[in-house]
Amino acid sequence: MVTKEEKELFQKGLDEYPISTVFVENLFMFLWITVGAFLCWIVVPVVGWVYLAVGLLMILCVMRILVCKNCYYYGKRCHTGWGKLSAIYCQQGELSHFGGAIVPIFYGSMALFPLVLGIISIVKVFTLIKVCMVIIFLFIIVMSSFTLRKKSCTICKMKNMCPGCNVK
Repeated sequence: MVTKEEKELFQKGLDEYPISTVFVENLFMFLWITVGAFLCWIVVPVVGWVYLAVGLLMILCVMRILVCKNCYYYGKRCHTGWGKLSAIYCQQGELSHFGGAIVPIFYGSMALFPLVLGIISIVKVFTLIKVCMVIIFLFIIVMSSFTLRKKSCTICKMKNMCPGCNVK
């Protein structure tokens, strides 16, 4: 007997993503957090360290517990490899409604906060390095949030039911 979830799965989707996809997407996430931390750090160093710590904690732990628990890729290699990561320290179970709500708030904050601080820093003391870092940060956000994610979502088994799908 086929379950409702199995009917909703995108049958042509990948069972597991290639390691190259996982590497590239995690590279962009690492760059997002490090460049974002730098943009915060140039305004107030302690804020940069806090951004770095909160970003890593949220991405590696909290978001995995809130979001990955009921995914097809739980225990498998999704486009970021986080399905395997979440299986290490949380049990499979129902997706939290809170988790679905916090995802856009978290990623939006992780993008906006460094951008605002970077622009404030440029206005206070203009340097070409700061301008370049803001531009690089914008590029990283676009690549990570839109370009790479859209490519991954088009071949994801969960694309028909994932609230965060980028191709609906």
